[in-house]
Amino acid sequence: MDIPALQQAIDSIDDELISLLQRRFVFSRQIGALKKQTGQLSIDEQRVISQRTRFVRRCIESGLDPTMSQQLVLVITEQVITERLGGSTRPT
Repeated sequence: MDIPALQQAIDSIDDELISLLQRRFVFSRQIGALKKQTGQLSIDEQRVISQRTRFVRRCIESGLDPTMSQQLVLVITEQVITERLGGSTRPT
């Protein structure tokens, strides 16, 4: 493969990552709405810890950098927490 072809492959993967993140936040928002309807706490700290641990472990098992993995999962889960606590930063 030449450089432009490799760059195009990376662009396609980036598009997939964006799509997956969008789907993840759709599901997360649905969970938040269901929790609100049923009077549950919006944030389950044990679940957050479990998600973060699993994510980093899976990244490391896949050969990814542990520090990058931790940073990435923190960004994702902190956004979920922000939205659940009413501080949504998503576009209207």
